[in-house]
Amino acid sequence: MEEEQKCPEGLPEWLATFADLMSLLLCFFVLIVSFSSMQQVEFNKAMGSLKGALGILNSKRAIIHLDAQPTTPLQFRKLSMIWEKLQEMKEAIAEQGLKEFAKIQSGENSIRFTLQDELLFESGKSNLKRQILPLLRKIAEMNIAANGVLRIEGHTDNIPIHTRQFPSNWELSSSRALNVLHYFENLGIKREKLACSGFADTRPLVENDTPENRAKNRRVEIYLELVELYKPVTRKTSTENKAEGEPQFITPAPKK
Repeated sequence: MEEEQKCPEGLPEWLATFADLMSLLLCFFVLIVSFSSMQQVEFNKAMGSLKGALGILNSKRAIIHLDAQPTTPLQFRKLSMIWEKLQEMKEAIAEQGLKEFAKIQSGENSIRFTLQDELLFESGKSNLKRQILPLLRKIAEMNIAANGVLRIEGHTDNIPIHTRQFPSNWELSSSRALNVLHYFENLGIKREKLACSGFADTRPLVENDTPENRAKNRRVEIYLELVELYKPVTRKTSTENKAEGEPQFITPAPKK
């Protein structure tokens, strides 16, 4: 008879590999559960990132009142898209050396883009420059991601203008704001999501006492109002609960 073989002491070698595999599977499923659950803490972190991207310095107010606004995955997705587009816009402004001429600030329920007129128009004219169109397109992308409202304001300095096309600064500021609105409309933004106003020299940022200050007052302000993120959350039925698609644009035909 063959001699009885003694089993080696301790656990079999294959058991260590099996235990590692089980540990990895456990970690994998824990991560899946954590990603699928929308936590208020994570939403707060995302809001902090958005505030940092906006460059908030003095104001401590949040864009969205988190205590009164229930969190949904769709809102988180919209917030992420806005943050991504803001980063792209800030990088484009920095690369082109336009920080002194383009500013981004946050309000309580809106984002304000202040663009000085020399970025947008020739002196005394209201036709948009081609080089500013990519920045305006990014604003349009953010608006579509947030399903917000774009409100455009035209402003001038206090030097009177009197031409055949623009009898006064009222016509000039209104025409400039209107041309920005038309560009957004050509990109496919709905008309009910757009508004514009011309304020001439009635709302200066600084005193019109130097050429530099007058240049600061000649501007277009674009407000992205985040009205959709403030709406009360309602439960959707299974047939309505579909993810929204990516922003769709209509490429405007070049003017002849």
